[in-house]
Amino acid sequence: MIKKVFIDTDVVLDVALAREPFFSASKMILAMAENNIVIGNTSSNCIANIYYILRKIGGDDNARKFITNIIQYISIITINHQNVLEALKSKFTDFEDALQHYSAIENQCEYIITRNIEDYKSSKLKVILPEDFIKLFQ
Repeated sequence: MIKKVFIDTDVVLDVALAREPFFSASKMILAMAENNIVIGNTSSNCIANIYYILRKIGGDDNARKFITNIIQYISIITINHQNVLEALKSKFTDFEDALQHYSAIENQCEYIITRNIEDYKSSKLKVILPEDFIKLFQ
């Protein structure tokens, strides 16, 4: 069965900005979503953060083109009222990560793929580095 995953902002930015040494593993995660090996999801918050950073570095047009491309194979899941309430009550130290976590749960994601493992200590989902997730398929 195809795994449904939440792809965090840092993984997408690793690809968009060709950040080494993270680029290869993160690119593979996006390729897995593009090739339907996994069902890739992210949040509108992640997209907003990605746009903001890419626009500052490479301009509005490049940011829009990159996002237009990735949303062809990565779904954008919503953060709703209940997710906000759960995040507010949670033990997460990073509120934005808590929002994403509860949205990922509601959307039946099995994994959160991120390089920011520390902020997800309170996660009820499996939180995994891109390179470790790839190893699950080898």
